[in-house]
Amino acid sequence: MRRSATYASMVVSITLIAAKLTAFFNTDSVAILSSLLDSTIDLLAAAVTTFGVASALRPPDHDHRYGHGKAEPLAALAQAAFITGSSVLLLYEALSRLYHPQAIKDEDFGYVVMIFAIVLSVSLVIYQHYVVRRAGSMAINADRLHYMGDVAVNAAVIVAFGLYQLTGIEWFDPLFAILIALALTFNAYRIATQALHVLMDRELPDSDREKIKTIVRAQSSVRGMHDLRTRTDGERIFIEFHLELDGNMPIKEAHEIDEAIMRDIHKAFPQADVLVHQDPAGIHEQRLDEQIEVRTARK
Repeated sequence: MRRSATYASMVVSITLIAAKLTAFFNTDSVAILSSLLDSTIDLLAAAVTTFGVASALRPPDHDHRYGHGKAEPLAALAQAAFITGSSVLLLYEALSRLYHPQAIKDEDFGYVVMIFAIVLSVSLVIYQHYVVRRAGSMAINADRLHYMGDVAVNAAVIVAFGLYQLTGIEWFDPLFAILIALALTFNAYRIATQALHVLMDRELPDSDREKIKTIVRAQSSVRGMHDLRTRTDGERIFIEFHLELDGNMPIKEAHEIDEAIMRDIHKAFPQADVLVHQDPAGIHEQRLDEQIEVRTARK
């Protein structure tokens, strides 16, 4: 399913590039040029996404025992870089046109192409949203956010054309191109932030961490827990913690408690990979929780 979404993205990008290139030659509009550059970056990003998703779907192997899930946030980070680069080029061209305005030609043809682009982009976004909800994918979600921005970009081009026809003011075209460049830059920032959170092993939200603690403490034999650590690779969740049990408890009984807790966690987090370290209750040891509290207090 995720592969089909990446292939659909590439087909849509190629189609839109051809249509917008024709529209740019017919209209000489920098706003359409902005949309054309965006679609070109879409194609490059789609190629990176296809590679990232294909890599992420590979199962764990001898050299990658945690799997290859981080290929997806790496692909999303590459997308953000592509978008930023295109925004800088677009901003340069738009500022140049702002100082040296040029008349738009054949607006009607531009309208047709932009409406076609909106319909095609919206259709792809709907399909990508379905795939993300069913299968989950950071790279495809980043691609979806980008295409949602494309819909706004194409709509902005239509507005620019309309204002030009109504007023005859030529700087509406480069002005909207500048606004589009800024919007693309913001979109790149959002995508990069999400990707970096995964690559830097950011903890799950506090609500999820509290849910895990509640599940663990629901077992009557558990004396306590500490050093809960969580992270995600974009698809799977990794959960590690120390479980405090009666030091005289037989190993078999402790193992059964571990298995019961892991089953309950998997019910709440189906994609979780859980690792439990058993500790006798009451012993003193150096704990990560305490180290973090000390560092936080010093700030």
